[in-house]
Amino acid sequence: MKITRILNVEEKEFYDYLEQEVLLDIQGNTSHDFSVKNIKKGLKYTKYHEVSNSRIDIFIEEYLRGSVYQVKIKTAVDTITICYRTKQLDQGLEIIFNQKIESFDNAKHHLLMKWFSEGIYFGRMSDTLFEIQEGILKARNEEE
Repeated sequence: MKITRILNVEEKEFYDYLEQEVLLDIQGNTSHDFSVKNIKKGLKYTKYHEVSNSRIDIFIEEYLRGSVYQVKIKTAVDTITICYRTKQLDQGLEIIFNQKIESFDNAKHHLLMKWFSEGIYFGRMSDTLFEIQEGILKARNEEE
């Protein structure tokens, strides 16, 4: 599933925010003390979901600051690939957000169920991008 949005943020702000979130996730779930320099293609770490007592493996498949961030998230029941491709425009930062959920096989879903599920997923994807924008704008306002 793919959506494209233009956010009212700068490319540098987006990648600063993204890197900070990744570092917080790593530091909050592992004993590793990583820095931004460690965020690159091939980085792997594991965290545990306390509520379900399950393991989550995270693998950065591609990372080029200012262009693309792609991560694969594996759990016992599913694999999700998330990709942000960005391009700075005059009106803001264009983000192409791709999300592939391997358990969501179109052939297994009835047409109405497929439309319903896609609507929910697209709504969540859009919400995610706008939550990122809000986090960046909040940080920007705190700096001023």
